[in-house]
Amino acid sequence: MAGVLTGKTVVITGASRGIGLAAARLFAAQGASLALCARQAGPLALAAAELESAYGTPVLARTADIRDDASVRAFAAEVNARFRQVDVLVNNAGESSQREADGIHWPVNAVDSVGQDLPPGRFSLISDDEWRSALEQKLLGMVRVTRAFLPLLRQAGGGSIVNMASIKGRQPPPRVVTSGVAWAAVINLSKSLSLELAGDGIRVNVISVGGILTSQMEAGQQKWAPGKSLQEFLAPRTANIPLKRLGTVEEVAQTIYFLGSPASAYITGQCLAVDGGGSRAI
Repeated sequence: MAGVLTGKTVVITGASRGIGLAAARLFAAQGASLALCARQAGPLALAAAELESAYGTPVLARTADIRDDASVRAFAAEVNARFRQVDVLVNNAGESSQREADGIHWPVNAVDSVGQDLPPGRFSLISDDEWRSALEQKLLGMVRVTRAFLPLLRQAGGGSIVNMASIKGRQPPPRVVTSGVAWAAVINLSKSLSLELAGDGIRVNVISVGGILTSQMEAGQQKWAPGKSLQEFLAPRTANIPLKRLGTVEEVAQTIYFLGSPASAYITGQCLAVDGGGSRAI
C-alpha cells in the first residue's frame, strides 16, 4: 500500500498488542515496512498476520526480550539482513514494576495521586532486586535496543526514535518509586540522545503517558479489586484527569505516528504528555 512512509522501515518493540500494535497499524497504513518484536510468540504471530493481511506491508516479527542483550542484537541482525536500514525506532516494551508492600491494602475508591494503576510499595521495603528489575524492564532495555539499532538508523541517513515513558517520571505519585525513578531516567536519556544524535539527523523524543486504558490496567482490576467492576475500579483514576476519561491506545498511537513521521521533522528532545491533562508539570 503506497503512502507517505512507503520505502521506510519502522521497528517497534512490545508490538504484539496494545499501544505497540495500534502504532504498527498506523505506520502500516502509510506503507511502512515493519520489524516487530515481543516476548510472546503467539500474540506476535497473530499481530503480524493481521498487519500483512490488512495492509499488504512487509512484516518481520521475532520474539525478543529487551532484558537480554544477545536477544536484542539477534533481532537487530535479522532486521539488517531483511531491510538494511531503519527509519523509525519505537521503544515501547517495558512492564510495570510496581508492587504491593506487606501490610498495604489498595484503596480502590481512594484518590491520592494521578495515574496510579497498581498497588504501590513503601521505599523501605523495596529490595535491590526490585530496583534492578525496574531499571532492566525500562531504562536498560531501551538502552540495549537503541544501541543495537543506531547503526541502521545511521545507514538510513537519519530518522526518528520514539521512547515510551510514563507521567510518573515527571510527576511521581506516592509509593511508586521504582517506576518513577526508572521512567525519569528514560526521559533524561531521551533528552541526552537528542543532543548527541542531532548531527546524524536522528530525532529523539519521548511520550509520557498516563491514564490510558490498557490490558495491564484491566488485569490490575482483576488482581487487586476482584470484587469491583471495571467501571468502579477506573472511577478514581479519572477523578483527577481534566478530560474526565481514560485515553485509548489508539490515541497514544497517533502521537507515536506523528513523532515518527515527517510531520514532526523539526521536533526533537521533547517529552510530550498524553494524559488527558492529568500531569501538573509545566
